Amino acid sequence: MKKRYFPLIILLFFGVCGYALGQSALTGIGGTESNGNAVSLSVSPEHPNPNQKVTIKALSFQVNLDNTIISWSVDGVVKLSGMGKKEFSFTTGSVGKSSKIVVSMNPADFGQITKGITITPADMDVLWEADTYIPPFYKGKALPSSQSSVRVIPFTSFSGKEGYYNSADLVYKWKKGYFGDAANSGYGKNIFVFNTGYTFNTDDIEVVASTLETGISVKKIASVYIYNPKITFYENKPLQGVRYENSLENSFLFSNKEFVVHAVPYFFSLDGINNNTAAYNWKLDGKKLEINPDNKNEFTFQKPSEGSGSFRLSLDIDNTGYDLQSSTKSLSIMYSN
Repeated sequence: MKKRYFPLIILLFFGVCGYALGQSALTGIGGTESNGNAVSLSVSPEHPNPNQKVTIKALSFQVNLDNTIISWSVDGVVKLSGMGKKEFSFTTGSVGKSSKIVVSMNPADFGQITKGITITPADMDVLWEADTYIPPFYKGKALPSSQSSVRVIPFTSFSGKEGYYNSADLVYKWKKGYFGDAANSGYGKNIFVFNTGYTFNTDDIEVVASTLETGISVKKIASVYIYNPKITFYENKPLQGVRYENSLENSFLFSNKEFVVHAVPYFFSLDGINNNTAAYNWKLDGKKLEINPDNKNEFTFQKPSEGSGSFRLSLDIDNTGYDLQSSTKSLSIMYSN
């Protein structure tokens, strides 16, 4: 479940603009600042994608912008000029292509004012993986359940004068929900591990990656949905092994003398499954069954020698140490002679 985002790296010039995008570097265009603090800039959207329309607004509490001639240029070419032109829109370039936007004005009470920003699209993909159980050759993804461990890994694409930055050479700032995690943030800390909350909620993990030299940054939020663990039954045949391609749902009719049910605990935390500490409670028509403690995920059913009928087989799994990791599954087994 990966989404691809292209936030922007934004450098501010001549004063602090009226928006924030992580740690931006202050520098000048063409020399010194002239009354730069009299006007600020805001950018919308705050984190635009490449080839996306961006709107920049000039704001001031000191200058009457409505009766001031305002000019906007992109990469040295004037694109808009006129009385009270406080707002300017343009389309960003492709990933890594910088656009220099400069706004200039000459109000009577302040003299020349010039501000500029450089917008350089950057790329960051964020992947997450849950430390939960799935069977061999399962085509899907291991999903997080309540209290499970999840790893979040960002893959960044920062382009500088000497080429692309290595992801390990960036500074990372992590946040889970509304709370920052200073202990797991810092230089080169591009892996974030956390324990999920309650089932059917979503954990939002925010990461801001920035360079050491310039402080330019990119931000991404990964939303991790929390699922219920589940049990799925399969038939384990002596010569073919577990038939993972055909799950057993609701009822099953068999004619052989022996029938082996194999239970797979999907999305339970791995430590309880691998260490054999999860509790398996098998029942047949409500009566508890004794099972092999070294093979708790299987039950062998012996067909009665005469007649026909059905039994209700059920299994409860509780992952020891995880209050909310439990599941129940039942199956009606029918036989005939």
